[in-house]
Amino acid sequence: MQGDRKSAALRRNAQNSVKGIYPVFSRYLCGGRKIGAAQGLIPLRRWGVGLAVVGPIVLAACAGSEPPPPPCPAVSGVTGAQTLVRFDQSGQDLTDVLFEAEVKDVVLRCEYDDNVVEADMRVSIEAVRGPADLKRQASFNYFVAIATLDRKILAREEFRLEVPFPGNRSRVAAVEEISQRIPLKAGEDGTNYIIYVGLALTPKELKYNLDNR
Repeated sequence: MQGDRKSAALRRNAQNSVKGIYPVFSRYLCGGRKIGAAQGLIPLRRWGVGLAVVGPIVLAACAGSEPPPPPCPAVSGVTGAQTLVRFDQSGQDLTDVLFEAEVKDVVLRCEYDDNVVEADMRVSIEAVRGPADLKRQASFNYFVAIATLDRKILAREEFRLEVPFPGNRSRVAAVEEISQRIPLKAGEDGTNYIIYVGLALTPKELKYNLDNR
C-alpha cells in the first residue's frame, strides 16, 4: 500500500448514548497518547476504556516485558478553541449565557497496518447549561484535524454534537469516538503527525475567549 497524504481520513463512529451521570474512572491505554483531564463525570456514552487522568501528553506505559508499542501522533489543542461560551442575542453578560462547553479529555490509541497508522480517538466534551437556556440542550460543533509537523492540514472534519440536559442536570459530559487513517511515507511513523482537536467557534466567540484568558 503506497502512502498518499491525500487519503488521510477521519470517520465518526456510530453513537450509542447511555443515560445518566456516574463517577469517573481512569485507565491508561497501552500505546496511547492523551491530553486534558477528566473532571468527575463519566460521559453520556461509556466505552470499555475510561478517561485519561490529569496531565500533559505522555506515552502510556505497558505492563510486562513486551516491546514498547509504535508511537502515536501527538495530540494538541488549539489556542482559544478548547472552550466555548455561547450567548443569546441580547448581550454578553452572565445572564445571557445559553451554555458553555469545554474539551476535557482526549485519548488516542493507534495501530500500524503496513505503512498506515490507524488511530481510534475518544474525545470527552463537557457542556454546562447557562441561565438563558430554555431548550435544555447544547448544540455545537467540534473539529478534528490531521496535520504534518509543519502544520500542513491533511484532513479536517467538523462534527455536530447535541448534548441534552435531562431532569435537573445542568452539567453533562459526552464522549465521541473518531477513527483516523494516516498513510505514511518511507521512514515516517506516527510522530511525524499532529492531531488537533477543538471546538468550532465564530470569530466573535474566538475573540471572547482570547480576550478572557
